[in-house]
Amino acid sequence: MNLRVHRKKHGSNWYRINRNLHRDIGYLCIGFTLVFAISGIAVNHIRDWNPNYSIVKKTAIEPKLIHIDNEDEIIDLMLTSFKIINSVKANYWASEHEFKVFLTDGSNLNANLTNGEIELELITERKLLKNINSLHLNEAKAAWVIFSDAYAIMLIFLAISALFMVKGKHSPWGRKGGLVLLGFAIPLFFMFLS
Repeated sequence: MNLRVHRKKHGSNWYRINRNLHRDIGYLCIGFTLVFAISGIAVNHIRDWNPNYSIVKKTAIEPKLIHIDNEDEIIDLMLTSFKIINSVKANYWASEHEFKVFLTDGSNLNANLTNGEIELELITERKLLKNINSLHLNEAKAAWVIFSDAYAIMLIFLAISALFMVKGKHSPWGRKGGLVLLGFAIPLFFMFLS
């Protein structure tokens, strides 16, 4: 009978510790990364769309509008043409023939009294995306600064620890070094362009 005794190696394997930390911190960063990535895409395209609000425009023609000069009657006709039940927040004459109404939900109506056209601008908040964007743009302030700084430090650790994840020819010190250089070259290229 041949019994083998397995002995634990004394000391710590630095590569194993690095891999374990890289993995665990990577898991912790998943939520942070999704928040910053999703809001980053949304905010980057602010010229193309409103990341915080959905804006839908609808128009209706009310020929009766041309003959009404009483503000209350104009407002009633504007609201009924779109079956709106929200209350009016404010209204004013934008010009002699243009009347605007602001609703309590943030939407607004615009009436052209020369042709009877009424435009509804329906504004709906994108609640989740708006909250994520406020974190990304640091509108939350105070405690969020601590968390976002901690996240930045964790990303720095992940970037540096990744350099020591693999040994040999597949390490960034071997053939994969081109990827590391590319990661520096792309931002430098755009910094040079600006």
